[in-house]
Amino acid sequence: MKWMRGLWVGACLLLVLSGCAKDPTGTIKDNGIYSPLITGISADKEPAVRGVANEFTAIVTNVSGLPITYHWSAGAGTLTDSTGATAVWTAPDAVGTYPITVSIVSDKYFKTMTFQIFVDNEYSRWTRTSEVQFDPAPIQQGGVLFAQFRSIATGAADIYSLAAPGLSPVKLTQDFAAMASPSMQADGQRIAFAGRRTTADSVSIWLLPGTGGDPSLAEAAEPGDINQDFANPRFARTGRWLLYNSDRGSRFNPRPWFRDADLNTPPDSVLAQGVENVNSYWMPSWGPDVDGNGLPDSIVCQGIRFFGSPNALGRGLFKFPTAPVQDAGVQWLADSSAADADWSPDAQFVVFTKRDPISGDRDIWIINAGSNDPLTGKRVTFGPADDSRPRFSPDGTAIFFVSNRVDHYGLNGIYNTERRGTNIWTVTRFDRP
Repeated sequence: MKWMRGLWVGACLLLVLSGCAKDPTGTIKDNGIYSPLITGISADKEPAVRGVANEFTAIVTNVSGLPITYHWSAGAGTLTDSTGATAVWTAPDAVGTYPITVSIVSDKYFKTMTFQIFVDNEYSRWTRTSEVQFDPAPIQQGGVLFAQFRSIATGAADIYSLAAPGLSPVKLTQDFAAMASPSMQADGQRIAFAGRRTTADSVSIWLLPGTGGDPSLAEAAEPGDINQDFANPRFARTGRWLLYNSDRGSRFNPRPWFRDADLNTPPDSVLAQGVENVNSYWMPSWGPDVDGNGLPDSIVCQGIRFFGSPNALGRGLFKFPTAPVQDAGVQWLADSSAADADWSPDAQFVVFTKRDPISGDRDIWIINAGSNDPLTGKRVTFGPADDSRPRFSPDGTAIFFVSNRVDHYGLNGIYNTERRGTNIWTVTRFDRP
């Protein structure tokens, strides 16, 4: 429960009870009756959550102990128990700011105060640390994998799994020189990640048992060398197909590649080699398997021109079929700020991030997969935070993401006493286009 700041009320009350009420010897000059004051309200959720019951309690200073009654009113939504110190407000099922008014009445006094209540989507915080966690990867059986740095400077990190919010993460790996983008195979038997076993290795795509392990257990799914870079492995939601970025045959221009993780067949590219030499297609995500043959029929990814250079330009989002090989990328969503795309399990939606041009923070957006009009997208995350790497939960009802947001904002503002770090969150109760 958090208190609305009411410093001016407290200051006036302090003057009444101290300097204004006593002479220099401390003798009370006027032992009168003092009016009750509303100093704020407290809330059981901050921000208030759309479409659900939110509990508010009036914070009242009543030094004279006068009998008082309460009355609450709201500009929208539904109030119950509105004649006591605590009221329950079912917020409208829409993000926005709504007025809530509380009044107190005694025999001689009437006081009222209106508060502007910010209502947001519903969030759950999965991790709670000042360390940097990144690359959330939902697990088909439930929970999430993520990477956490041991050293940001060297890229040394470990993979953790977490079954539910509030539980302790389980460390799955140790002693790797660098790792990122963990992904669990659909049956839970193997983990893929990009990284280096030792400082002498090039960045490769590695496979580990689903229970984790150390460098001695790692098998190279795509061994790198000084002329190749690999990144962003993603297992399909069913089967053994592994999608990733590689600049094989297109140095400095990573493209989407995929292969069966049994490693018995060579990898395939969605884009022919030797074409589009200034364009890259980054962070690919699997689409639906329409024909039911076990291999998803398409992918979605971000297009980037002059990848890795100071002049890099976002080109929006692109969709590619997994067969046949394409000679060029065809833009799907013409929004140059769109990145970090993920396709929903039911193939109906795509989530992605956009950067606010003023604050520089990223927010998560969702769009119908059948639309190519950026104006039809819906914003998912609000509040003062940088949100990125959205990933649908296996059932599509929640979106995992990483964020530096805090637990409380809206009614009582942001509490800077909390070290934000970068933690794993989920968002639910969001609008779909």
